[in-house]
Amino acid sequence: MRVPSSLRLLAAVPLLAAMFGAAPAGAASPLPSDPPSGVHALDEAAHAGQRLDLTPATSAPIPRATPQRPPAPRRPGRTTAPLVSREVFGFAPYWSLGVSGGWNYQLLTTVAYFGLDVRGDGSFDTGTPGWTGWNSQQFVNMVNRAHQSGDRVVVVIKAFDAGTVNQIVTSPAATQATIDNTIAALSSKNLDGVNVDFEGTSAGYPNVQGGMTNFMAQMSQRLHQWRSGSFVTIDTYGGSASWEGGIFKIGSLATVVDAMFVMAYDMVFGDLSGQAGPNSPLRPYPPYDDTDAVNQYLSKSPASRVILGVPYYGYKWSTTSSQPNAGTSSGASAETYGSAVTDLACVSAHGMQLASHWDGTGASPWASWFSPSSGDPCGASHGSWRELYYDDATSLGFKYDLVNGSNLRGTGMWALGYDGGSPDLWNELALKFSGVPTWDSLGGALSGGPGAAAWASNRLDVFGRGTDSGLWHRWWNGSAWGGWESIGGVLAAGTAPAAVSWSFGRLDVVVQGSDGAVWHTWFEGNSWGGWESLGGHVTSSPSVASWGSGRLDVLARGDDNGLWHRWFDRGVWSSWEPLGGGLAAAPGATGRGPGALDVFVKGTDGQLWHLWWGASGWWGWEGLGGQVASAPAASSWGSGRIDVVALGPTHELRHLYWSGQWSLWLSRGGSGTSDPALTSPGYGLVYAAVRGTDNAAWVTGIPP
Repeated sequence: MRVPSSLRLLAAVPLLAAMFGAAPAGAASPLPSDPPSGVHALDEAAHAGQRLDLTPATSAPIPRATPQRPPAPRRPGRTTAPLVSREVFGFAPYWSLGVSGGWNYQLLTTVAYFGLDVRGDGSFDTGTPGWTGWNSQQFVNMVNRAHQSGDRVVVVIKAFDAGTVNQIVTSPAATQATIDNTIAALSSKNLDGVNVDFEGTSAGYPNVQGGMTNFMAQMSQRLHQWRSGSFVTIDTYGGSASWEGGIFKIGSLATVVDAMFVMAYDMVFGDLSGQAGPNSPLRPYPPYDDTDAVNQYLSKSPASRVILGVPYYGYKWSTTSSQPNAGTSSGASAETYGSAVTDLACVSAHGMQLASHWDGTGASPWASWFSPSSGDPCGASHGSWRELYYDDATSLGFKYDLVNGSNLRGTGMWALGYDGGSPDLWNELALKFSGVPTWDSLGGALSGGPGAAAWASNRLDVFGRGTDSGLWHRWWNGSAWGGWESIGGVLAAGTAPAAVSWSFGRLDVVVQGSDGAVWHTWFEGNSWGGWESLGGHVTSSPSVASWGSGRLDVLARGDDNGLWHRWFDRGVWSSWEPLGGGLAAAPGATGRGPGALDVFVKGTDGQLWHLWWGASGWWGWEGLGGQVASAPAASSWGSGRIDVVALGPTHELRHLYWSGQWSLWLSRGGSGTSDPALTSPGYGLVYAAVRGTDNAAWVTGIPP
C-alpha cells in the first residue's frame, strides 16, 4: 500500500534539537535544557496549509462502551486477559483522521485526538485545522470505532509558544478558563479525558514550572470530580527527569496526574551534532537514550505513572559518506515509517547502492544509498549519499521489552497513521502486550530439571525425572492438563530429560542413563517406542533439537568438558563428533529451519556462548554475556527467531532472544532449582519450565 501523500513526510524541513538541548560541535556533553519547540509542535508546523479531506459532522460520537475485549485463548502460563495487557496510547493527529478506519483499535487502550489549541486566556482557537477536524464526521467515526472497542478517547489540548504556556499555567483566570473549556469540550463529544501537550522552554519564565504542576493538579481534580474515570495525562520531554529545571518537574507532576507520556524521541539532536544517528536509541548513546530516560523517570515517579512514547518515524540526511553516523551536509528530514518502507523499496528497485544496516548500540535499523544529482527516481536529487535512521518492528520490540521489564504503565506512539497501512507494527504490539504471564504449578516431585516440547500450537508436553529415577510425562491438550504418566527408564541422578517434536503427533526424548550413555525414546501415533542407547560417555544432561521432519540433533558435554554431537537423518544415526569448547553445564539447542542449528552453553567464565551450524558448516563461538547460574535452554518459532533462557544469579528465570539482532537480557521472574526447559509451539508462543523450590514442575509463558 502506498502511503497517502498527506502522511508521507512527518516534516519536510530541517529540525532542531526538539526534545533535548544540542551540544555545539566538539562539546563533551550538552547541559540540560528545554527545547524551544517540541517534536509535536514541529510536526504540526510541517502540515500547515495541508489540504484536509474532512466533512462536517452529521452525528454525535457515541459514549464509550464497557470494554468487551475478547479474552485471549486459554493457554498454560498465561492469564486470559484482554488482548493488550498494558496501556497503549496512540496519538491521532487531525491530518490522520482520513486513514483511521484502518487502525486496530483492539490493540489500543487510549486514542488521543491531536488536537485543540489553547489561547493565553484559556479559550480554544476555533480557526485552526485541529478545530475543523474536531467538528468533522471523520472525527466522529474515529471516536465511535474506538468507543465500540472499549478504548478511551481523550482530547489533546496544546500550546507551543512559551509565553502562551506561561500565561495559561500562571494566571488563575486562564487556568480556570482552560479547565472549564476542556470539560465542556469533553462533554460535547462524549470523551474520556485530556492529554496536555504544552511544549516550550522555561527560559525567561521562572514561575512556569510551579505553574505547570499547579495547573495539572487543578485539571486532575476537576476532571475526576466531573467524571471519576477521567484519564488525565501530560506529555513530557525524554530528558526532563535528568534534571530539576525546565517546565516539567517530574517528581511533582507524578503525584498529580494519572500518567506522563514521555516523548522519548528526537534524541539524535542531543546525542550527535552534525551527524546522522538513531532517533530513539535504546542503549546508552550519550547523553540521551531510552534506557537512561526510563531509569531517570523511575527515580522520580512510580512506574505506573510512566508511558514510554516511541516514534513511528525516523530521519534522513544528505551525508558526506555511507559510514555509520556519517557527517551531514543537510538538515534532517523526518520521515514516517510507511514512507521509509516505500522509499527503501524504490531505492532497492533502482540500484542506488542501497545498504541496510543495524546500529547495535542504538538498537535501530539504518540504511545508506547514493542519490544522483539529477533524475533521482525516488525523490529529490541530492548528488550525495543519503542516510536514513528509523524504527521498525524489531527496534520497537526492544523498546517494548524495556516497558515490560520496567513494569511501566505502558507505551504509546507518535503517531497513528504513520505506519502506512503496514501490519508489522501492529503485530509487534500484539506480540509484546498480549496476555500476562503467570507461573502455573504442574505438581509432581521432580528429582531433576524438566524437559518440554510441543507438536502443535495448542499442545505442550512436559517431562521430568521422578523420585524413582524414571521418566514421567504430563501434557496440555488445548484445554486441560492430563495426569502424570510413567514412561520408565532409569535416568542418571540429578539429570533432566530433553524433548523435541519434528511433526504433529511425534515426540522424541533423550536422557542420560545411569551408565553415562545417552538413551532415546519416542512417541508416535498412540504409543511410546522402546528405549535405545545412543552410546557416548556424557557428563551432563543431553539436549535435542530438530530442524525438520526426520532430523534429530543430540548434544551433550563429554568427559573432556567439550561439546559432543550426534545426529539422526533419513533413518540413520551418525557417530559422535567433538565440537570443542569448555562447558560448565549442559548445552541447550534448537533448530530454526532446514540446515540451521543453534547451540548454547554456559562457559567456564559463567557467561552464555553460542555456536551455530549453517551453510553446511559450523561457525565460531559467539559470546552473549550475562551471568548464568544454570545450563541454558533454547527454542525457535521460525528462521528469524531464537529464544534462550537460563537461571540468573538469584535463580530467577532470565531471557534473551534473537530477532535479527540480540535483545538485552530480560528477567522473567520465578525461582528455579534446576536447569530450565524451553519450547515454542508456534508463532509468538514460548513456554519455559523449571523445577520450583517445592520440587514440582512449574510452567510460564514467555513474552515474545
